[in-house]
Amino acid sequence: MCGIIAISGTADSAYEAFFGLMNLQHRGQDGAGILTVDDKDPPGFHIHKGSGLIDNVFSERTFKNLKGKAAIGHARYATVGKNNPNLLQPFLDFDRGIGLAHNGNIVNFYSLRDQWLASPAALNKRVASDSELIMRLLSDYLDGVEQVGPGSLFEALGRLMKTLVGSYSVVGITAGGDIFGFRDPNGIRPLVFGSRISPDKEQTYALGSESVALRFLGYNDITEVGAGEAVYITAEGEVARQVIEKRSNSPCMFEWVYFARVESEFSDTSVYESRFRLGLLLAEQVKQAGIEADIVVPVPETSRASAIALAEALNLPFRELLIKNRYVNRTFILDDQHSRQEAIRRKLFPIEGEFRDKRCLIVDDSIVRGNTAKQLVRLVRQSGAKEITLVSTCPPIAHPCFYGIDFPSPSELVAHGHDEESIARELGADRVVYQSLEGLKQALEEESLCTGCLTGEYPTSVDEGLNFEKQRLLDRKEQVKQSSC
Repeated sequence: MCGIIAISGTADSAYEAFFGLMNLQHRGQDGAGILTVDDKDPPGFHIHKGSGLIDNVFSERTFKNLKGKAAIGHARYATVGKNNPNLLQPFLDFDRGIGLAHNGNIVNFYSLRDQWLASPAALNKRVASDSELIMRLLSDYLDGVEQVGPGSLFEALGRLMKTLVGSYSVVGITAGGDIFGFRDPNGIRPLVFGSRISPDKEQTYALGSESVALRFLGYNDITEVGAGEAVYITAEGEVARQVIEKRSNSPCMFEWVYFARVESEFSDTSVYESRFRLGLLLAEQVKQAGIEADIVVPVPETSRASAIALAEALNLPFRELLIKNRYVNRTFILDDQHSRQEAIRRKLFPIEGEFRDKRCLIVDDSIVRGNTAKQLVRLVRQSGAKEITLVSTCPPIAHPCFYGIDFPSPSELVAHGHDEESIARELGADRVVYQSLEGLKQALEEESLCTGCLTGEYPTSVDEGLNFEKQRLLDRKEQVKQSSC
């Protein structure tokens, strides 16, 4: 899961890409990069990338070199390769004159990579990740094209979409100063397109992972890029859109539940309103189960809207009693189990006296590995709580994700092969209440979703998914080995 942005039509394109990425920082904290192209003759690419948080990667001095009226940017969340700086995006194929940034995972990456490395096109070139493979294949499919344009790109994307299996939202840039974006045929990963008239009367365009990033930059005319659709914006401001290949409409449910900011919208559905409805529906389940409580406590930050709705529906006090240290990264997207557990310990601290002798409904957006939940239950117990009910706004996550979220192995998932009673015992809670699958679809106002991690039924083939599981587990072992040296 990464954040991507593309800007066209303003001399401040690099600055806008930077501020767009700042509003997408929650999607990736491993590193960031911005690539621009100037309008000189011949045009020149300018790139800056680095590991860490966005405001640590870029400085004022950086932008003196990032010239041009077109830019693309990327905030990295690693699922393979972890801290390898060679995997930072955007990637650039200087010979072909194309730069690219990608959010998602290509399930058949390893077999495609091996095929490509055996081809003549691979001479003196590398493929270090699925994102770089997308760029290499796209460059190959554009071979013989003197100047890339919407027609030649759309034709190449037709071949590309027939080759790739998995999830991908991509933004790109050409040597001519054009930008483009496209989304996989099942629409698993999000991509939005916006336009605006700037204060100096320039027509500018943007593509990004979430609407919140574009709205921050003043783009009000925002539409969603559809499943299998591509958008091409020339340096002169001409826009072409085409559905290349659509197979289904299967956006990832985890965008609404956890990953996206509450200010964003997907498929015209507000993330905030969806989370609020999740809480209302959970209140009905709590009532039907006959569970009694004294207070409702959210696990900050993403469960807050749901917890407020739950408290209001049950006529219970809503209390912010788990205080977040704002200087600790999102624990879910950290590199390994040890890092997550240590970060959880530093991230949240209870207001002890307010829990004493209380029956508590602790509301979290989801329970994945159980690290956060187990640690929180222990802290709340130590604070004197009389009873603890864990409430998850998401149904049980019992299957791996192959599309860009880092839970590749079923054995890591606390819900895999277990019922709610055994999960509660494992986490140390008195009981666990999960959102129903029907309730999830109702709250998100989406009947068609990617719910592979809930049901084990995926919108694409996952026959090669075991390769990802194996590689990601090897990456983690290597990471632990290096950190202990």
